[in-house]
Amino acid sequence: MSHVFDALKRAETERSGKSLEVSELGSFATQLLREEKRDHAWIDEVQAVNIASADENRMVTLFDMDGLGAQKFRLLRARLRHMREKTPLKRLVITGSVPDDGKTLVSSNLATSLAHHNSQRVLLIEGDLRRPAAAAQFGLHRLRGLNEWSQEEKPIGEFIYRLGTSQLFLLPAGAPAEDPLKILNSSRLASTLDRISVFFDWIIIDTPPLFPVADVHSWVNYSDGVLLVVRQGHTPKKLLQKGLKNLDGMNLLGIVMNDSPIAERNYYREYYSRSRNGGGSKN
Repeated sequence: MSHVFDALKRAETERSGKSLEVSELGSFATQLLREEKRDHAWIDEVQAVNIASADENRMVTLFDMDGLGAQKFRLLRARLRHMREKTPLKRLVITGSVPDDGKTLVSSNLATSLAHHNSQRVLLIEGDLRRPAAAAQFGLHRLRGLNEWSQEEKPIGEFIYRLGTSQLFLLPAGAPAEDPLKILNSSRLASTLDRISVFFDWIIIDTPPLFPVADVHSWVNYSDGVLLVVRQGHTPKKLLQKGLKNLDGMNLLGIVMNDSPIAERNYYREYYSRSRNGGGSKN
């Protein structure tokens, strides 16, 4: 409600410092609340789409919520929420050093996990405008998105989709863009992101890898922090070192290790099985 009182103060200033009468205050506040309700209405009217993931083994936060993978994302979620207690944190860029590090897998599962917690409203942005892959994680294809929005004078809400009845929303890339940097560096995108950010608790941006393109650096300018995904046995050490150097000064929040050792999964299965069967621990 603070914005209402700010608006009232501005109204008084516009009247050359004269105070508004009580009747005027009530009328003005009512008008502001109506405008606020109308401004928020768009998010309840976005198109809902059904999730039909083609690879249930990868979307663990949807189809294996008791498994180790989902637990890892809950841990990551808790750490991010803890970080947010100390510093402003809402828009997160998820990237990798090279293609196939698993940054889209991490982005999609993290966004889903965040949306499951206390019904937080989460927006997942498919920020790789060259090779979009986030929508496919949910079995969604050929959705109009950022590329089409950049070519049309339509509100961004017409290109945002609600995934089922959840609090997870998706802004897809749309058709592959011919000139992604033109879209990413536009003042229209910057102002639009600022405007819609207030409607979400978290915004997760799945970007291209750091190499070989420079698109991720444009997305970083819109974010509060970066998570770098590293895939064990896949990410070249030299490129990882180079990527860390390139991210210097860009608020790197941490590194997410993809493809953890199988032994850890076996220990988790054993522990979880004992817990469900009422077995005790052996210390």
